[in-house]
Amino acid sequence: MVQVVAIITSIAFAGVIFIVLGLILFGGGGNTVADDELSDARALVEERPNDADAWERLSAAQAAEEIGQTTEAVASARRAVELDPRSYRRLQSLIALQIRTGDTEGAITSLQTYTAANPRREPEAFLQLGQIAEEAGRTQLAELSYQTFLRLAPDDTTAEEVRARLQALRTGGTATAP
Repeated sequence: MVQVVAIITSIAFAGVIFIVLGLILFGGGGNTVADDELSDARALVEERPNDADAWERLSAAQAAEEIGQTTEAVASARRAVELDPRSYRRLQSLIALQIRTGDTEGAITSLQTYTAANPRREPEAFLQLGQIAEEAGRTQLAELSYQTFLRLAPDDTTAEEVRARLQALRTGGTATAP
């Protein structure tokens, strides 16, 4: 009985080895999960070209590290924002991609467009605009953005840090960014 079990175990183990070797040598015979997600997202955009959720899904699929299609991901995220310009969440996806690709000016422009169209909707957009503008050396824009944030959210948990940052910008000093 022990010999039969040993033989069956050996055969099963050999079968697993052949399967693993086949997957390694021949690539598994199929697409990766990321490729499948990208294909599904592209099909969804073709089916529903005016759906911001579809464009956001395509952007996320394109931005996946395995694929690395950041230019296409930014374009898809931008389209999602165009279709749903009041969504700060969609804007956040676009900004993250723009920052990741080194397009600081694009991120600033995207935030300026959003804040101009939604001047009282999301104070955090002004805070983020101030932070990015400051990092880019655009002090005047940073100051105006921080002032607007404080006007819209004077009691926010970060308000004191923003006030300190604003004072440091005005005096040319340094303070920890909010």
